[in-house]
Amino acid sequence: MKFSSVLIANRGEIAVRLVRACQDLGLRAVAVYSDADRDAPHVIAADAAVHIGPAEAARSYLDGARIIAAAKQAGAQAIHPGYGFLAENAGFAQACADAGLVFVGPPPENIALMGSKIAAKAAAVAANVRVVPGYYGDDQSDAHLLAEAHIVGVPLLIKASAGGGGRGMRQVHDLAEFTAELTAARAEAVAAFGDGQVLLERYIGAARHIEVQILADQRGNVRHLFERDCSLQRNHQKVIEEAPAPRLAADIRASLLDSAVRLTKGIGYDSAGTVEFLLDADTGEYYFLEMNTRLQVEHPVTEAVTGIDIAAWQLRAAGGEALPFAQDDITCTGWAIEARIAAEDPANNYRPEIGKITSYAAPDMPGLRVDSGVRAGSTVSHYYDSMLAKLISSAPDRASAIRLLEQGLAKYRITGPGTNIAFLRDLLALPDFVAGTHGTASLGAAYRDGWRAPMPGPHQQAEAVLTRFLAQNDGGGSDPWTALEAWRVTEPSGRRGAAFYRIDGNNARIEGRDGRHIVTLPDLAPIEMDNAALRDGTLSYETGGMRRSVRADIDGDAVTLDGETGRATFNVLDSDGIIQAAGESALDAGNLVSAPMPGLVSDVLVRPGDAVIAGQPVLVIDAMKLLQTLTAPCAGVIAQINYAAGESVDMGAVLITIDPEE
Repeated sequence: MKFSSVLIANRGEIAVRLVRACQDLGLRAVAVYSDADRDAPHVIAADAAVHIGPAEAARSYLDGARIIAAAKQAGAQAIHPGYGFLAENAGFAQACADAGLVFVGPPPENIALMGSKIAAKAAAVAANVRVVPGYYGDDQSDAHLLAEAHIVGVPLLIKASAGGGGRGMRQVHDLAEFTAELTAARAEAVAAFGDGQVLLERYIGAARHIEVQILADQRGNVRHLFERDCSLQRNHQKVIEEAPAPRLAADIRASLLDSAVRLTKGIGYDSAGTVEFLLDADTGEYYFLEMNTRLQVEHPVTEAVTGIDIAAWQLRAAGGEALPFAQDDITCTGWAIEARIAAEDPANNYRPEIGKITSYAAPDMPGLRVDSGVRAGSTVSHYYDSMLAKLISSAPDRASAIRLLEQGLAKYRITGPGTNIAFLRDLLALPDFVAGTHGTASLGAAYRDGWRAPMPGPHQQAEAVLTRFLAQNDGGGSDPWTALEAWRVTEPSGRRGAAFYRIDGNNARIEGRDGRHIVTLPDLAPIEMDNAALRDGTLSYETGGMRRSVRADIDGDAVTLDGETGRATFNVLDSDGIIQAAGESALDAGNLVSAPMPGLVSDVLVRPGDAVIAGQPVLVIDAMKLLQTLTAPCAGVIAQINYAAGESVDMGAVLITIDPEE
């Protein structure tokens, strides 16, 4: 091994994963952290940690000079970039080499070659690997691209050459819309990658996303670790990944694996990497998409079915060791599936969620692996990607792996910011996913009008009312009605012991008698809840002869419950809150465009005095590496613009005021 100390230039779950890989190999692991990550799990897990700057990624995790200086300060001889941030930055890889540091990854020229989708396509063609029909040329003028679009035909994809993660990508189904979509794709590409160059590809509707894991060393040895299916995607971003790929014909699998190895050898690659393909489900033909010159988010599923620690061998290969196994020594056994758990609201266009994690409990079951970058007390910030953790199931067969993953998700408890756990559970139950016939369009087809969280049942509403009451009365007790001094207590019959709430716009009443709580909701029979207690963020009670428990998080009037039926948040006003709310005017003015989250104004699409219609795009905000276009809530005239492009905004900030149309 050429080094004994490794600086991990990343954060979150991948940094924790790499700390573990280093320590397993007897290497000293050095973490880096921004102001926002001082007490993060990866900092605590590492052998040493170096502060690298403010919370903004551009001034910390994306600042190559600070990273290299931190490595020198800590006495590290190598730098592992993880994924994201600087992982596929050829300039940073070269800067590491110039500083006498080992970059744990491929040579800079490999990164640069595969970092350009246009150059990567050319390399694939040179290796006799098929590419999607399209335009990959240097002429980037609007007129030439439009002419090429006519040749490619619709539907087609506009893709950022330097892109990834679905950013800088637009579908075009009508060439009349091409120029507008081109402008939008370029703007997003420049914002995300600093490069507005694009390519055009034929859009394959019935497509599967198949990728091949590669390991290579500095002695010319290249091995594939079989394939993964990453077809279940939202907004071109992977959500569920699995290994091996289901329902993949043996001859197609063999050809895919051979193509990946051939391309990897052709460019002189010497690290872990992933070659991605698009498989036309109708024709059985496959095409090279791109090569990711780094460790993939979904690498654990491959580790589960091959038994090979990819992160460890990436480090060992960078240290000059030769791969000790021949291709025939590597087998694929069983099945593994990964779900990406993110702080986001899938019912609101996957809007990122932020805030403090008030409780965190990952499932502990045989066959489950949890790669997490958070814990109770962690703060989810708008500065970074929204992914919190990965849950990976492994089992002898696919059906068992799906079932185990669903059970694990059902037991996962995260309170504070919202998560996508309920959404992930629904995805595992999609008929075409269960059958293994899903493709990249499956999620959109299943939720044409967007995903909606399951409607809460009356028991969940009753739990929310009970939680709110117990929280205000020290968690309950043998006689909770002795602590009602802050309450307006009334009862039509004259008896003490009734409190009133308003839950999500409906009246609710709770009364107690002989240790029994009774919650009454409109048009429903009273719900009896006995021996209730709220302790350490968990509500427990008895009903119908069964003991129930649910994680409960309270933030002001908001009560969030997370149990077997999923996660739901309720607005529960007590009697004083009801009176106050009734006397207030509506705060949701229908003529204001407000920031849905903290972020950076990327672009302002209108000017004062412009006439707009309801639903017209007016401003673009950049938050957690995602661009969101905000629209006019009503028709009218732009009266005031409060922020310019490049300015930071807080959640709820009024960005634009519209004078409504009479």
